[in-house]
Amino acid sequence: MKIFSQLFGAMAAVLLLAGPAVAADAIAVGKVKAVNADDKEIVLTDSAGKDVTIKLGDTVIINRGGKESQSDLRAGDTVNVCYEKGVLTWTAQYILVQEGNTENSHLLNGTVKNYDADKEQVTLTDPEGKDWTFSMGDATVRLNGKDSKIGDLKIGDEAIAIFEKLGEATTLKSLMIDRK
Repeated sequence: MKIFSQLFGAMAAVLLLAGPAVAADAIAVGKVKAVNADDKEIVLTDSAGKDVTIKLGDTVIINRGGKESQSDLRAGDTVNVCYEKGVLTWTAQYILVQEGNTENSHLLNGTVKNYDADKEQVTLTDPEGKDWTFSMGDATVRLNGKDSKIGDLKIGDEAIAIFEKLGEATTLKSLMIDRK
């Protein structure tokens, strides 16, 4: 019995320590196979044909063609999903439907590494350590859901970027910061 409680205690400690480390934002890309509004979840089929169930967070934002809502998602939609990868469930925070003026757009999550308000450039570091530098151009900036400007960014802010990729050219469309 003593060994069982020591083993259980060690397992509990590992889960508690691993929880925050695992709960990083990630991006999934695929096609919505099913939407279950009652359970607030979707089934996403990735490019390898694997189905993944993702919960819809209470504050999930669904961007369809540049218009944001909390409910405009359908089976068959091609999407990019920014989600929190929990120990037992994945929870969607932002879903970009690739349709209309967002057909060639993608999501990127990362940390603000640098920004230059004078040059209107921002550099994000993605979870794999790759740096992405964008010119702000006509991109919008939102801080905690409210319109903002590049000068309000702070090094280390967690961000979700919407960018368009046409050939080799990438254009930043929107930068969303959720500062706690």
